[in-house]
Amino acid sequence: MFDFRIIDTEDGNQVIRMDLKTPYSALTPLQYIEYTNMEVQLYIADRQKKKRKKEEQRRELARNPFVRFACFCGLV
Repeated sequence: MFDFRIIDTEDGNQVIRMDLKTPYSALTPLQYIEYTNMEVQLYIADRQKKKRKKEEQRRELARNPFVRFACFCGLV
């Protein structure tokens, strides 16, 4: 079961709803391939988002004056 649903709008765009689930049995083989590709893309985007967040936290820690002082004193 996919943890999202791709919804086609009237103007031809596709919207991804993360609050809906899609069972495998409800998909045609072509839709199944599309959902599998989208699942991979969402996974990659999620990993990139986590990586950016971790890097930002590291940068914020490095800017912290207490941490900088502790590094200067050789405590860290």
